[in-house]
Amino acid sequence: MEQKEYRKLHAEWYELVSAATDPDPEVAYLAAKIRELGQPALELGSGTGKILLPLLAQGLDVIGIDTSPDMTARCLAAGAAQGLQPVVHAQSMLDFALPSSFRTIILDSGGLGLFTEDRDIAAAFQRVMAHLELGGHFLYDFQLVPAHYEDNDRWTGDWICASDGAVLAWRKQMRHDPVTHVWRWLLVVEKFVDGRLVETEANERWGRTYTLEQALGYARAAGFEDIRATDWLSADPPQATSKLISVQCRKPRAAQPALPAQRGPHSS
Repeated sequence: MEQKEYRKLHAEWYELVSAATDPDPEVAYLAAKIRELGQPALELGSGTGKILLPLLAQGLDVIGIDTSPDMTARCLAAGAAQGLQPVVHAQSMLDFALPSSFRTIILDSGGLGLFTEDRDIAAAFQRVMAHLELGGHFLYDFQLVPAHYEDNDRWTGDWICASDGAVLAWRKQMRHDPVTHVWRWLLVVEKFVDGRLVETEANERWGRTYTLEQALGYARAAGFEDIRATDWLSADPPQATSKLISVQCRKPRAAQPALPAQRGPHSS
């Protein structure tokens, strides 16, 4: 299922809401992991730079990929305002092809939930494997299948003020499929300036939650080794009540031997 891009007003909303939450614990965790596991690093789905920019500010060698021009434009503008020079390639997680390899690749903030199809996860994990150096590590997060869906088919919303005085109000309705664990939402964002509605944008998004075995199985199927799951941003074992679960896995340290050629029935 092809995701729709974060467009202009959605990107502005995302940046404001992200700024209103504290990214420091996640940034600190990922910065420590990158220092431990090695550089350079690649962030998949770098968005408005919520994670990428603070990592760069710490002097880490990290670049990103993203498919939303509006999200990337905000990341580059915010980076320039901070005296940073973020590098973000306009490429998809499904088929990205970069000229360099990495010691660490991260899919943070529950990013596995952006996928709804197993074949897309397999494709993305194959691209990750292809871009990791031997012995390099892949870190990804996901949300567990909840015991029940409290917000199913119910409108929720809120509002937030921008630094220029504009008000962004939003409402969303979420629907979950209890069989596939795929969720869909309709997000409506409205922008008000001086009390007048100046812009409205509706975006449809979808994603998925996973069982622990499902999420670990994708790494095993892709050929990763030393697969470990922990509670989000910690070394503690995952719990049924965990907000998110983090997975760390490693590309084999030695190149895998090629399989012998199949001999046909008439081979000599």
